[in-house]
Amino acid sequence: MSNEVKKRILDSSDMGIREDEGVGVAEIVNSIKWALLVTQGELETSGIKLKRIELNLKSIASRKAGAGIRFQIPILGKLKIGSNVSYKSVQTISLVLNTPKTPTKDIIPSIGLDKNLKSLIMSLADGVKAAVDGNIPLEMGESWVELNFVLKSENEVSLIIETGFDAELTNSLKLFFEKI
Repeated sequence: MSNEVKKRILDSSDMGIREDEGVGVAEIVNSIKWALLVTQGELETSGIKLKRIELNLKSIASRKAGAGIRFQIPILGKLKIGSNVSYKSVQTISLVLNTPKTPTKDIIPSIGLDKNLKSLIMSLADGVKAAVDGNIPLEMGESWVELNFVLKSENEVSLIIETGFDAELTNSLKLFFEKI
């Protein structure tokens, strides 16, 4: 590896990744909204509802011609050696979102996060149902689902996190639920 390539990997002074090497925050939020929309009925029959969402995304700045800098969640499968990405260039975006009473419009999923999230939400709903059924019913206390993920491609989310730089780009989504 030449010294110039090594410098580009270790030095984040050129402002990060190309636009096609990442996904926007809005795309991830829309996938979360879709998963919540399709599981809402099942949650209500389980006697629980979503209380709040905590989303921590590892982002890297990207440049768009004429539009300045934009933060994007990196897609590991698209990062190239010359991407100017290092642990020093990773930024964290934290969102704490509260849910509206009713959804206002249909949401179209855009990345693979929604299917994994839907499965986790359904697992929690099944756990709550199992707890309240039977001879010794239990009452739901504090409940949440946490999903740690990296983007492998535009349509693939990996829940298996490798060590090294992949681990630096791990995002987390935590959904808190409460009893209805």
